[in-house]
Amino acid sequence: MRPPQQGVRPVALGTQSSASREPSQPPGSGAIDHWSYVLLYSMGIGTLAVGALLLTVLMAVWFYGQFVWTFTHWDLADVRLAPFKSLAYLVIAGTFLAGTCAGFWVFSGAVWKNQRANTTSTRRTTR
Repeated sequence: MRPPQQGVRPVALGTQSSASREPSQPPGSGAIDHWSYVLLYSMGIGTLAVGALLLTVLMAVWFYGQFVWTFTHWDLADVRLAPFKSLAYLVIAGTFLAGTCAGFWVFSGAVWKNQRANTTSTRRTTR
């Protein structure tokens, strides 16, 4: 008895192989996949915006510790941050939302559609 060849699958009599059979359903819409990717990438840009915000805050704390506290020894003992908690959450959420919207604007292609429209209108007016 000879071993079966690699890559060849035996097919029972009376059936068709999956390669020669036409698909019973049309392939899924690429637009749904496309927009879900655009939204996912846009949310990634929003996350990067929040990371940049936190890096900016960290740099501000470093600057304060390096220069302001070193020269003045003002330790901010009288400052209470609890009243600003909701504002901090709002700034973080707003940064995420703004980054997501900017990412959506770029990844959806709207930024280049407006640029092409402006370029063609400029060409028409210069003639």
